[in-house]
Amino acid sequence: MHLPRPALLFAALCALTLAPSLGHAQSSSTRERERERERARERERDRDRDRDTHSIRAVRISVERRDRMPDREITMSVGALRSQDDGVHLPMAALRTDWRLRRWLRSEVGVSYAIGSIDRLENGTVPTDSRTLQLATGTVGLRAEVPWQVVKPYVGIAAGLVFRNEEGGDEYVRTTMAFPAGVRIVLSDRVSLRGEARFRFDQRRSGSEGVRVEQTGGLSVTF
Repeated sequence: MHLPRPALLFAALCALTLAPSLGHAQSSSTRERERERERARERERDRDRDRDTHSIRAVRISVERRDRMPDREITMSVGALRSQDDGVHLPMAALRTDWRLRRWLRSEVGVSYAIGSIDRLENGTVPTDSRTLQLATGTVGLRAEVPWQVVKPYVGIAAGLVFRNEEGGDEYVRTTMAFPAGVRIVLSDRVSLRGEARFRFDQRRSGSEGVRVEQTGGLSVTF
């Protein structure tokens, strides 16, 4: 069926009139979808930035809290005291407590006690009988420690008093200086092993110094 010419012209005119509107509507819909996708991508980037910020903040707070809170540690050690003056090795025990001042620096308070037998010498050379010798110290000091994860070497300095008592002889108290060097091996957050050599310079009754070395191993507990 053939349409009249006026109808064809009217249809063509309507098509020409509506085509830009349809194209514009399609283009607007496409741009809207693109803007929506861009907003979704922006929201995702914001969420990622928030997660990263929170993670960094949590790590920073954890590190600051660890460095700020001075953990306390108590150590019980046993070993031997080598006395060059008396030429003997005496069994000994030590109890020490320390506080962390910095990540690499700790303060220390400790006591030690050694007891054993030494020979009584006649004319300074001939042993006659044995007698009991007791040595006790109380010291305070500082210790610098390498802040590694598991193995932590350290050195330090301490000062205090030494008490000496010989069976059948006089007892006296003098000053002492000590220079510890050792290593801590971390087993867990609360427990570690410690091995140490502590070089002591104990003042004698006469005022001179006697050299002694503590060689100990022990267990440390953080609290």
